[in-house]
Amino acid sequence: MSTKNYALTLKNLVTLTQTKLHVLAEVVGYDISYISKWSSGIKLPSSRCIEQVNEAMSLYFAKVIMENHRLENFYDIFNISADIHDVKQLNIEIQRLLCTAYQSSIKGNQIHKTKEKNSLFSKIVIGKLNATLFLSKLLQEELNQVNGTGDLLIFGEFCTLADIGLWNYFTSVHLNASRITVRVGLDVDKLDKKVKYMQELYWTLNAHLDYDFMFYDSQKLEHTNLIILKDRFVIQYSLNADDIINMCSCISDKDLVQTIYDEFILSFVHQPCLITPMKSLGMNEMGFRTGFYATNHFSFFLANGIEFLLPRKVFDSIIDSIDESTQSQDLVMQVERLQVTWEELLDRVDVDFIIPTTSIIRYIETGYIYLTDIEYNLTLEERKEHYTSILNAMKSNHHITMGVIKSSVKATDYQGYNLSFYSNHSSCFFKKNKQYIHNDAYSFYVITNKRLLDIIQKGFDYLKKLPMYHQYTVEEITKTYAMYQSLITRMLTLREKQ
Repeated sequence: MSTKNYALTLKNLVTLTQTKLHVLAEVVGYDISYISKWSSGIKLPSSRCIEQVNEAMSLYFAKVIMENHRLENFYDIFNISADIHDVKQLNIEIQRLLCTAYQSSIKGNQIHKTKEKNSLFSKIVIGKLNATLFLSKLLQEELNQVNGTGDLLIFGEFCTLADIGLWNYFTSVHLNASRITVRVGLDVDKLDKKVKYMQELYWTLNAHLDYDFMFYDSQKLEHTNLIILKDRFVIQYSLNADDIINMCSCISDKDLVQTIYDEFILSFVHQPCLITPMKSLGMNEMGFRTGFYATNHFSFFLANGIEFLLPRKVFDSIIDSIDESTQSQDLVMQVERLQVTWEELLDRVDVDFIIPTTSIIRYIETGYIYLTDIEYNLTLEERKEHYTSILNAMKSNHHITMGVIKSSVKATDYQGYNLSFYSNHSSCFFKKNKQYIHNDAYSFYVITNKRLLDIIQKGFDYLKKLPMYHQYTVEEITKTYAMYQSLITRMLTLREKQ
């Protein structure tokens, strides 16, 4: 996001919300002449009252934008890609915009001169807007500069930090690191109380595929209030009664940062992980997937193509595509085991599939699947055979259900969903879309806590209660396919000729 001055930022918000200046004057408790001068750039609000002014305006603008469904217009005007889904988060984002613009205007007008070289590391920042801006800028700039691997320790609770918008700070990072591990606490009780926190967990992992998140019991990480990026900095922050960061300070001395890191990393490594990243799950005798399929009830949320109910010809093609090597023979064995497993399970297990429409369209267009540890693109003919295989499986086993999630604000393009969920109701894992991992981040997350597993499962079951969800019968699938078959075939034929 490019920095705009205060007058332009305010004017854009007024235009977006179609707010009359006299209405805004009532909101902030100032005469309309002040509002006019602020929006025209003649005058700035005083530094003494800027936080109160920005808080009042941002809350008003956030409510109007959400009530009038103008969030996408907000994204376009301010050229941001934040992950916002309620008034509270939008309020925080607008406050940040206004605060950034105000500081830019002050600097440009030489009202308040600062020594930029000392601004990040030599002062205590007081005030929630200043602290928010400082923390956001520091994380983005320092993560940008990490090369190789990095370890970010966040002593705080995921849901609380989500409420203050911390995870949105990662969106603007241009990551150069080969792998970044983010360790953070998670309050399972809090996650269980509100479905929005489960949704926040999914969307955070989905949005940041280039990071490896590790979640730990937050009870053992409370009250420390540190954020440590190994070899880079240590932040200490203060939370007020409303769980808002209202003060923070930074240490950048390398020796001291190393000493603090060595001391506090033990708080994480000495306790089990609730959700842990894994490079591979495997289908060998000791592999995770082997035990995963030893049950009769499965739930799958598929965002990486439809890799289930594949025809035998497709399995043969996948095996033929694997290069010959010792490691490749292990992959061949994994694919063969998975093929046999599904052929044996197909007629007797309960399987609930949930697939976003965006993911279905992407699969129809590309044929991309991520099977075990193998990426493969089905040909047009293989996709047609796959459709027939799915239909036959549903006809022979009425316990196979196929539900679709229609596009939402969260998924406005084909890249909306990139994190799949696999559950047998006793164990579960997430799988990233490997196409959109740009470094050496791991592809899988395994949930190791039974209660957390049940909460996450409940979160995906909740999708079935939403208006955007529809469960299709075999007849509906057949009718829909027949309606669009000719169009789909012609479009895909054109695509393959390109």
